[in-house]
Amino acid sequence: MELRWVLLGLGLLVILGVYIWGAGIFRVRRKAAPELTKRAEPSIEPEQPEPPKTPKNDKSFETAVIERKPSPRRLPDKVVAIRLVPRDGPLIGDKTVLALRKCGLEHGQYGIFHKIVNGDAHNPMFSVASLTEPGSFDLTRLAESEIAGLSVFLALPGEGDPVERFDAMIEAARSLVRELDVDICDEKGSSWSVQRERFIREEMIQYRHHLKHG
Repeated sequence: MELRWVLLGLGLLVILGVYIWGAGIFRVRRKAAPELTKRAEPSIEPEQPEPPKTPKNDKSFETAVIERKPSPRRLPDKVVAIRLVPRDGPLIGDKTVLALRKCGLEHGQYGIFHKIVNGDAHNPMFSVASLTEPGSFDLTRLAESEIAGLSVFLALPGEGDPVERFDAMIEAARSLVRELDVDICDEKGSSWSVQRERFIREEMIQYRHHLKHG
């Protein structure tokens, strides 16, 4: 009997000790928690969230060419672009290249076509890229290549009169419409109209005035 009471007493002491130890640890953790929280706070301003990435297909080739162009000159003030979208299925590679050359364009820098004036290949009047990624024309595989459409664009200021360059670009686009059975659209793919053309041409006139008079 006495041994049983002794063991019972020891058990109660152990339970009481465990309770007191656990309560002490709990209080210590509660006191330490604010300090840990305080240390966890960043000492610098939080990083700004990254802007949403533009889907790959939404980024036009003309913009990509301008961004990676290895030139000491400043980036253009403006890029004027139109798209030529086929009416019935993709364009055939060799037929497309033949039509581009017929319009006086030359295959050159970045693997795309340019309207060269005065022999200056680095300052084309305007350029034409493929709407099929990566935008360049592989002349070694024309027979088997299909093209989703064409992007015709010019970068300002560049060389030459902005209005003349725009008129030449539109004239070439109309020639390609006849040769390739395509529709002219704006840079976002919306239908091209006479009003839209006149509006952009007026912008070119104002830009030319800005260049001459600052």
